[in-house]
Amino acid sequence: MLDQILAEIREGRIKPGERLPSERMLMQAFAVGRSTVREALQGLVTLGLVSNRQGRGAVVTTQAASPFATLRRNVDLEQLNKRALLDLLEVREALEGKAAEFAARRATANDIEELERQHEAVEREVRAERSYFRPNALFHKAIATAAHNPVLAESISLLVGQVREYRERMMREAPLMPRRDVREHLAILTAIRRRDPERARDAMLAHIRSFARVIEAQSEAEAAS
Repeated sequence: MLDQILAEIREGRIKPGERLPSERMLMQAFAVGRSTVREALQGLVTLGLVSNRQGRGAVVTTQAASPFATLRRNVDLEQLNKRALLDLLEVREALEGKAAEFAARRATANDIEELERQHEAVEREVRAERSYFRPNALFHKAIATAAHNPVLAESISLLVGQVREYRERMMREAPLMPRRDVREHLAILTAIRRRDPERARDAMLAHIRSFARVIEAQSEAEAAS
């Protein structure tokens, strides 16, 4: 659903200042539940494409003519609080869960080979106890490419690199995270290889939520100190 609305905005069929249909209308149009609609709308808000205005509902912002302009620069870590990071991960859940699902249905043999290469690269860097941010990002981008939806792929590509400094810090400070990432990547890759969309989606959601729990745990530790 989110990628379809993004396409409507990007291609100018929904213009800046226009109001999106109501939640009920979106539920009927996409044959989805209220929670799915709200997740998609929150994703659009976080991307800066939509604002919720009192009495008007969800309105496309003036940024919609260049929907990803605000994401084309790296976000300064000092300007991102933990809540913003968790909000970003919620958006990634919506986008990357769908990408993994599509990849399980649509990936070509070449796509799967690329996924295997990036998984092996992550595993190699983890074994050597080096930073694996780059192959990790490339693994996620390879899944987005394998979904064969250009709007979805561009959205994910722009989001994956937004928290590099924080992610690399967690790779150093959370000793269990690197090997857990390898296991979780393998679960995603295996589901895509087996052409199991539901398992691929669930494995991706579990992977992203695992990182969210690391952030939450660190926040709790800092609050207690």
